[in-house]
Amino acid sequence: MQCIIVSHTHWDREWYKTFQSFRARLVDTVDRVLDHVAADPEYYFQLDGQAIVVEDYLEVRPERRSELVAAVEAGRVAIGPWYVQPDSLIPGAETHIRNLLEGRRVAEAHGGCSTIAYTPDSFGHPAQFPQIFAGFGLGPFIYWRGNADEIAELPTDYRWQSPDGSSVVATHLARGYFSAWGFKSDPDRVAGRLETLAKELRSYGQRDTVLLMNGLDHMLPDANTREVAQALAKRTGWTVKRGLFDDYAADIASPEVRDALPSFQGELLGGKVANLLPGVWSTHVDLKLANRKCESMLVGWTEPFCALGQWLGTPDESPSLRLAWRELLPNQAHDSICGCSQDRVHEQMTSRLDSVLDLSTETTLRLLERIAGLGPERQLVEAASDGIEIAVFNPSPYPRTDRVRFALDGFPPYTSAGINPYLAANQRIEGFELNGVPVRVVEYSGNRRAGLASGHPVYDLEFVAEEIPAMGWRRLTLRKAKACADVVDHRDEIGNADVSVRAGADGTFSIAFGSGDEARWYHGIGGIEDVGDRGDTYDFDPVSGNGITIVSTEITRRCHASGIQELEIAREIEIAVGITDNRDQRSDERISIPLVLTARVAPGIARVDLDVSLDNSAEDHRLRLLFPTGRPTAHFEAASHFDTAVRSTAARDGSEWIHPAPSTIPQQGFVHVNGLSVAAPGLLEAEVTPEGCLALTLIRSTGWLSRPDLTTRPGEAGPSLQTPGAQCKLAIQTTVSLYGGLDAKRAQAAELGLWATACGPAPLVAPDQALLEVEGQNVCVTSFKPAENRNGCVLRLLNSSNIAERGTVRLAPVIAEQIDRLEVVSLDESPTGVSLTLAGGTFEIELPPHALRTIALRTRK
Repeated sequence: MQCIIVSHTHWDREWYKTFQSFRARLVDTVDRVLDHVAADPEYYFQLDGQAIVVEDYLEVRPERRSELVAAVEAGRVAIGPWYVQPDSLIPGAETHIRNLLEGRRVAEAHGGCSTIAYTPDSFGHPAQFPQIFAGFGLGPFIYWRGNADEIAELPTDYRWQSPDGSSVVATHLARGYFSAWGFKSDPDRVAGRLETLAKELRSYGQRDTVLLMNGLDHMLPDANTREVAQALAKRTGWTVKRGLFDDYAADIASPEVRDALPSFQGELLGGKVANLLPGVWSTHVDLKLANRKCESMLVGWTEPFCALGQWLGTPDESPSLRLAWRELLPNQAHDSICGCSQDRVHEQMTSRLDSVLDLSTETTLRLLERIAGLGPERQLVEAASDGIEIAVFNPSPYPRTDRVRFALDGFPPYTSAGINPYLAANQRIEGFELNGVPVRVVEYSGNRRAGLASGHPVYDLEFVAEEIPAMGWRRLTLRKAKACADVVDHRDEIGNADVSVRAGADGTFSIAFGSGDEARWYHGIGGIEDVGDRGDTYDFDPVSGNGITIVSTEITRRCHASGIQELEIAREIEIAVGITDNRDQRSDERISIPLVLTARVAPGIARVDLDVSLDNSAEDHRLRLLFPTGRPTAHFEAASHFDTAVRSTAARDGSEWIHPAPSTIPQQGFVHVNGLSVAAPGLLEAEVTPEGCLALTLIRSTGWLSRPDLTTRPGEAGPSLQTPGAQCKLAIQTTVSLYGGLDAKRAQAAELGLWATACGPAPLVAPDQALLEVEGQNVCVTSFKPAENRNGCVLRLLNSSNIAERGTVRLAPVIAEQIDRLEVVSLDESPTGVSLTLAGGTFEIELPPHALRTIALRTRK
């Protein structure tokens, strides 16, 4: 038998200590690694599959850069392929792509990038990971957590297949990434322990090679690995090598060996042999919502218009994109984005997320205003005498009609001609109309936009923009008119030709899609469930006891002549203030908290947008919004990474698992049950009951990082540390969108919306033309971004259906005439040798079921 001792450290960049605390230890660790490399010619070290730790180290030890780079170049130290070792299930699919792209860039700048998809400690993994790893030429995938009952039939090494058929060799660390840690005692004694461990590991596999994982979280490397290796070889007669994962992968690299392995297709979402820790899907929901907002802005707006801007003559904003991604990606580490860290860590994350959103929003605004003709200064000197001209942009690759707001936000407040005309319009606000239809004037209620003087409010103009071209824009003139305010009353129904909404006395909505006898009604929408929670940041642990009391319900209807209507249900709900000191029941003391749901409809839009506002002041509880569908179901669909997954409502039997099976699932944007789709970006934790009711976790409050006394998990998952910040005693505001039928593109459109900006006299491209349009019933654009090599841009398409699809892409002449060639590239943007033909500004591509295809549009310049 052959044993490969892999010396490593699993490095949580921040967790129960802050980043700077852990970095101080990282410096000690890498110092020791480089000392061992210099002193021992057969010493190797695996630096946890991420490249950011190299940057973190060299910022403090710049004088050792050449040593570290030389060690990586010599194959003695392995770094990457991730930039940050991520959680697998919470970040978006395209975020994983950016993580691997940045990881490769940074690793190659420091000597070379590992090709091992090492993800040791993430809490479960999505089914499309094999397709992602195959697109980067990575493998094997070496991991610990996530298996359900299938692991009993699988050896250590098996072939993990994505729904599209892509595969990667998966190597399961049956005893974790720490099984051979700690060589502090006599080498002969350690060798005895390793002999027992190696025999056990051999029993799980089909090969005579085993991995002995010599490392643990944040620990200095053992100094006597040579002596231990020699003692183990002498004791057993085995071949014992100190090396890297590459040494283990060499024996399974050939297609013949790989194809002969047993295979498995599906997500890794079980707790059979290791804790899954599913409570992290709802811990610190404020961070999840902010993270999703950043991802959506970058992928849905900033990247596409940065790519379009390159064809239209704007300055290259790729550096801005990289700055934003490098600020966001450190938040994706599992102990960060999962919300299971010290409070100070999450406070620092909040600052980073704010910075990312500001940078991406302002970069996008600069691009849109330049494209719409404001020029380099981006200042409107004077407005039209009879109104305001604006540009409305559509980020979707098909024409869209949707509600949009234009902020009367003059920045900077003064121009060469005086007060910014948009800001001046707030001073004596008048009515406006669009094509004879009144525009809704809404007072801004936040604290981030300044008026002309103290006490002067600022406003938004809200209207429906019709048929905005695909990834294009339209110039609209909002003409002055008589003021037209909302009609406000307490009636209980709103609707348009496509949807109807009624408010019930119990504080829930009834919603119908369609009209007349064809209408499909859903009742009880927006019901509430609140359960006590004695768990921690890793796991929910329910407490029986008093539930919810509705103290008051107030219904307010606002109808505008534009056809935009709102139906607000404001409920004062009373729940337990927390749990008792012995943690076995809910407190008798009660507290009232406000929950406001506002349903909104607009003409021409077959969707209900539900604004949700909760001001939480209770502790140790989980509050969920309920969406009953009125009939039982055995299956439902939910957005997952690069796919729409079909899931069962049947309870999983986890009676023989280490960690009992959860009834909840993670969702990546929407859930579809019995004809009702609920798009809830950022509200990751969902459950669908056999009765057909969808429950979305709106908030989960807990005061401990980890506890040893949960009924839903054996033992602790981390240090016992109080985390009062995880009680989330704050205001949660988000929007959930509801529509009929299963259509992933509609969820994406609802999330991204439209964008209204100022415009000027010299646009870079004429309005009213589709710049990039994609056809195909189940073909989604997941990314349109500048190419990594700065030569053109790349377009990524996904077919999330079970049948093959043909995608048709049409480009505006201003883009098509600049294209030199079209290349099909891998996810890492390396050539595949396949080219496409552009004819008349159009090209087509075949997409197998559940497959991604990435096309590079190379420029003639």
